[in-house]
Amino acid sequence: MNVLTDTSFRTDRILIILISAILFIPFIGSVHLFDWDEINFAEASREMIMSGDYTHVQINYETFWEKPPFFFWLQVICMKIFGVNEFASRLPNALTGIATMLTLYAMGRKLENRKFAWIWMLTYAGSVLPHFYFRTGIIDPVFNLFIFVSLWFVYRLTALDAAQAKERLWFACYAGFFSGMAVLTKGPVGLLDILLTVGVYMIVKRKFWVLNFKEWLIFFVTVGVVSVAWFGYELVTSGPFFLQEFITYQIRLFQTQDAGHGGPFYYHVLVILFGCFPMSYFAFLGFKNDADDKEVRKQFRLWSVIAFTVVLILFSIVKTKIFHYSSFCYFPLSYLAATGVERLLNGKRNMNLFLFLAIVITGLIIGFALIAFPLLVKHYEGRMFEITPYIKDPFAAANFLAPVKWSGWESLAGAAYLLMFLAAIYYMKKEIVRGIVLLFFSIILFHETVLPLFLPKIEVYIQGEVINFYESFQDRDAKPAYVEVFDFKSYAHLYYTDKAPVTNPKSRDIEWLLNGDVDRDVYLVTKVDRGEFLSKHPLFKKIGGQYGYLFYKREKGSKINE
Repeated sequence: MNVLTDTSFRTDRILIILISAILFIPFIGSVHLFDWDEINFAEASREMIMSGDYTHVQINYETFWEKPPFFFWLQVICMKIFGVNEFASRLPNALTGIATMLTLYAMGRKLENRKFAWIWMLTYAGSVLPHFYFRTGIIDPVFNLFIFVSLWFVYRLTALDAAQAKERLWFACYAGFFSGMAVLTKGPVGLLDILLTVGVYMIVKRKFWVLNFKEWLIFFVTVGVVSVAWFGYELVTSGPFFLQEFITYQIRLFQTQDAGHGGPFYYHVLVILFGCFPMSYFAFLGFKNDADDKEVRKQFRLWSVIAFTVVLILFSIVKTKIFHYSSFCYFPLSYLAATGVERLLNGKRNMNLFLFLAIVITGLIIGFALIAFPLLVKHYEGRMFEITPYIKDPFAAANFLAPVKWSGWESLAGAAYLLMFLAAIYYMKKEIVRGIVLLFFSIILFHETVLPLFLPKIEVYIQGEVINFYESFQDRDAKPAYVEVFDFKSYAHLYYTDKAPVTNPKSRDIEWLLNGDVDRDVYLVTKVDRGEFLSKHPLFKKIGGQYGYLFYKREKGSKINE
């Protein structure tokens, strides 16, 4: 039966859209954006609207070299519809979550069958970080989807023989289009991931013309046509300086730790293993071929293993370690996990003791932590100073002194997760299908209950005081002032003060703000472990800050006495 006319296919797509919308859209606007990345990207989109310049990416109304504009365009569209707020900033990824589920379903049906397609979606949506990212305002979910779809079409191309030349050329064009969109979303690393994966595949298969000359030409021409829509425009309007700075930044990420984001070589291994629970555990059952596997499964498994390994090694080598850098790995990992789950459900594999114990221990740790944390902070309410001496970072210790009201009833969300998890463990030994479904649904329950209850309160610890301070400056007519940060990196002061386009270039110069002839009041925000300089500066007076941040003010026209 033609899948395009299959009634079940159309019905499933409608059902997937409805379920995915319920999973990914609610509560995405219930908490402030988090520094850095969420606020960084939302600020670039806000400044596009404020400046009316939709072709140049800006931060603080200066050219921002780090990212191309496609994701910001998506945010701008949402902001135009829903306003400049947290919901609009995160909505592109929620919609990407829906698109991702539809994509996995279509791929799953093409590779295997309808049952496998649903398993694959459940595996992805029912794991911690893969689900969580669809509720954020970072670039990676959109970027990763483009890369995976591009690799999908390369795989489809390699599965065709030379006689199907026309279809191969179309697949090369599709692969180039989505690769170009990845470049337009986050830069050349999108193309690099694809080329490295194809290159390793050619070496493993010892087939050095997986794509022939004409197919490579179509691929690169399409990548160029798509990406030149912006890169070419920038080159013409801004000259080569922008591209030089952009490439320099990309190289710096590989060679140095960006703003202190370093970590050991195995950093991303740990992030994927524990952050992608439970699919990362089931993936161990899907890495190897079974004797009765069809050729299509063997080939796509090979592509998945190579794509996963290439990206994991690439970002393990990169000096800058940020946990979502390796998030593309979630796609190939989810396929391997889905095949492992299917083998369990079909009785081709048994749940070995090591895997079972690993799932039990991890799930119990999560459950008991979710129950204990609200009770613990409730118990120490008003007495957090008794705990903070054990926290070595002075800034983090001060954060925990923030007055956050926990009722203790939040533990019920953790208890609900734990009960569903324990039911899953019980049935995994009795009725494997129900047990595995309950296991993945326990993570979905975690996202639907724990996150909405916990995140707003945790956000108060992390940045609540400083965000409130910034928001007090949004009425620019009543309080014209310069608001900047001192001795740390942040974008929150730009977004949450609703900063207008810069009219005085000197206001970006911290030395001028400290000692120059300022024409407005100056407010500087610093951290408790970095406030000594401002505390001794004769022009600045501390006006607030108790929970990690310190706020200083300099009066308009004030000068150091000669």
